[in-house]
Amino acid sequence: MKISMRLIVLLVLSLRGVAFAQIAPPPKNEWSHGTTLNVFAGAASASSETGPLLGGAVGWEVIPWFALEGSGAWLDRTNGAEAFAADLKALVGLPGAHAIAPFVEGGIGLYRASFDLSQGVLPDFYQGRIAGNTSVAGTTVTFNDPSFILGGGVSLFVTRHIAIRPDVDVKIVRRNSQSYAVTAVAVRLAYHFEEHPLESFKAR
Repeated sequence: MKISMRLIVLLVLSLRGVAFAQIAPPPKNEWSHGTTLNVFAGAASASSETGPLLGGAVGWEVIPWFALEGSGAWLDRTNGAEAFAADLKALVGLPGAHAIAPFVEGGIGLYRASFDLSQGVLPDFYQGRIAGNTSVAGTTVTFNDPSFILGGGVSLFVTRHIAIRPDVDVKIVRRNSQSYAVTAVAVRLAYHFEEHPLESFKAR
């Protein structure tokens, strides 16, 4: 009888252990989503003129290979011209935990360009719109236009939280069936608030 009771107790404990293993949460290092913050600098070129580019962005990694990112950037267009770009982009990368992670990106935005007419000539894209532009103040004229963004880059993780992200994108500004392309090359310093369990860091 005593032997039977012991067998029953052992059987109950074994079943309990199996059930607990089935409902136990995944390991803490199984990363699934997270928030990012980055700052960047680079250069932008349009109408044969190139100038510096500065900005910042905040993002949400919905799943390990798909993220949404909102950014703002200031562009010095030289010769009395400057621009501000506000973009909302989707980033799609390769699945898996890789320290080197290439990605492509696309999205929409608003491109605000200002020109001092006393210092330079307007690009052809804006020339015919001065007469109907309500933002003219003296010799300065401002234009607000929608834009579409296409590009790509690579995230180079130096730690589980910090990545260096060089990227290239083309901003296609549209108005009245015409297009104006702005190409930007930038290097971003990104901070990932949730730790990434990357393959190259597992042995450390």
